[in-house]
Amino acid sequence: MEIEDREEIGGYTLLRYSWESAIEPGQFAMARVAGYPVTFDPFLARPFSYYDHDSETASLLFEVRGRGTALLDDARDRIEVSAPLGRGFRIDESRGPAALLGGGIGVAPLKILSRRLNALGVCHDVFLGFADTRYAAVAEDFPGASVATVDGSAGIHGTVLDAVPDLERYEAVYACGPNPMLAAVKRAVGDRVICQLSVEERMGCGNGSCNGCVVPVRDGGYVRSCVEGPVFDAEMLAW
Repeated sequence: MEIEDREEIGGYTLLRYSWESAIEPGQFAMARVAGYPVTFDPFLARPFSYYDHDSETASLLFEVRGRGTALLDDARDRIEVSAPLGRGFRIDESRGPAALLGGGIGVAPLKILSRRLNALGVCHDVFLGFADTRYAAVAEDFPGASVATVDGSAGIHGTVLDAVPDLERYEAVYACGPNPMLAAVKRAVGDRVICQLSVEERMGCGNGSCNGCVVPVRDGGYVRSCVEGPVFDAEMLAW
């Protein structure tokens, strides 16, 4: 796909490309740099949650963490990208207000989710946590969001949970971020409300073939986050 626009937002990169097919909040795409006729550098694509979609243009938000994302960050013309993959957030229109919690790059799927909740008339609040003010710059894309930073350079000093004044007032909680954050959200919420967590696991294939992104579940064994997830009911996960 041709890159329509590229933007730096604090410590993140935003790539926009033409995409008209439907995307569900919480789904992801496998993406990598495009080569002609084919490239094996990197050999595997990388998974990215969809950041935004307006029925014509999709966007991916990511942070450079290794060679694959560094090459994608340098892309100027085209990228190879899959169709939407995985199971996203399952919204119960009767349960509100809702709290949306994002940690670091885990804020990515919350923008589409917030738009969907608005369309359904579900009242919700957004809470975002970052390492510092550089990464917190992306919070400007979430009007009215409460922000926390670990070093206290922007918003509240602390984690994303510190930015939530009263978690008990919400009937549904949707969260995405590193696993320690998600485990903390799960403990804080307990069993009293709907809680769905979008995990951040490394993926090799994105289609369930390699079993490289499995997560442990309470009934024993593991499930693949690329097929059965990446969004899971919190009570299902064994951590």
